[in-house]
Amino acid sequence: MSRYYPNSQYLAETDWLFAHIDDEDLRIIDARFHMRAREDGTLERVSGHADYLAGHIPGAQFVDLHAGLTHPVDPTSITGPEAFAALMSSLGIGPHKTVVVYDDRGGIWAARLWWALRYYGHDRVKILNGGLGSWKTAGYGLQKKVVACPPARFVASVRPDLRVTRQEVLAAIDAPDTCIIDALPEPFYLGQAGISPRHRKGHVPGAYNLPAESHLDPQSLRMKSPEALRKLWQHLDIVPDRSVITYCGGGIFASFVLFVSALMGHEKVALYDASWMEWGADENLPVETGRRVPQQSIPAGDKNGAREAD
Repeated sequence: MSRYYPNSQYLAETDWLFAHIDDEDLRIIDARFHMRAREDGTLERVSGHADYLAGHIPGAQFVDLHAGLTHPVDPTSITGPEAFAALMSSLGIGPHKTVVVYDDRGGIWAARLWWALRYYGHDRVKILNGGLGSWKTAGYGLQKKVVACPPARFVASVRPDLRVTRQEVLAAIDAPDTCIIDALPEPFYLGQAGISPRHRKGHVPGAYNLPAESHLDPQSLRMKSPEALRKLWQHLDIVPDRSVITYCGGGIFASFVLFVSALMGHEKVALYDASWMEWGADENLPVETGRRVPQQSIPAGDKNGAREAD
């Protein structure tokens, strides 16, 4: 099925992975991760390392998306190039290695590493379609033994076009050549729920809502068909010359929507890495609630019809 997506090279199928699992140039990364609600309404980040130890795809290494990829000083930012390169090198990821990343959420968590690898210059990376569930459904086994890969030399080469700052997001609001996408579930976008009591509710003014999970089949957690994805995105009027900025609560869900955009052939897209962790905490930045009406539904000449409150 992957071959029907415009950029099918970004998606790996289970049969392909099983056939290539012993390739010397392949590295498999388990990126399972969890978010749990605390009693005070904040979210707790929980590593999936225990799940990994209980059983993983043979040969897979584990990456903790928070401890491994978050900047030690600025928790709203991706870790720096030196630290990222050191981590990838320890996992045996060098310039000629193909990386397949998986999780148990259809790729929503795995996309964070997919984006990070590309941001730091490594394009040979795929997400396993359907994740661990598809692997098990196909009848392929798991292993508990942890087998380290020989270390490699990863050289980080930053691609600044794949990441934007709040200043760039602020400048992009209502810009005709840029589409801003909020990847959080609809209640967060509408302002009915918040990522924490310390953050304001709502979304970046002018942003459209495309929840990360809306791109997956709810039963199999595999990517929806290209036709279904095009229908999901059609009201955004994404054309080759129009840029896309994605954001969410902390850069993970937005990475997945960025991945879907690239999979469908539109790679002029950047991640607002700090996302709502930064934007929602800054009282000087504008916030909007309610739903934005798709552009084609706005009556001609209606200058005030761009948004409506729910």
